[in-house]
Amino acid sequence: MMRPVAPTCPVLSEAERVERAAAALSPLERDVLALSAGRGLRNPEIAARLGIRERRAERILARALRKFARELEERPRGLGRFWRR
Repeated sequence: MMRPVAPTCPVLSEAERVERAAAALSPLERDVLALSAGRGLRNPEIAARLGIRERRAERILARALRKFARELEERPRGLGRFWRR
């Protein structure tokens, strides 16, 4: 009798994990995050560059950081994502 084999999760490189996390963001979230983390701009500068209000830039950045961090977490995909909010 054969034993069932547990499914294996591929081990992703750091670059692949970052790419996957970035892909989970909307284009606007990626832009705001890139301007903040990549260019070192502050919320008023980001807002001016993108033509949005400063408060909106702040909220988008906070949401992008949460989504990005959540996607970087190493965890198996499955039903756990169903219950997380």
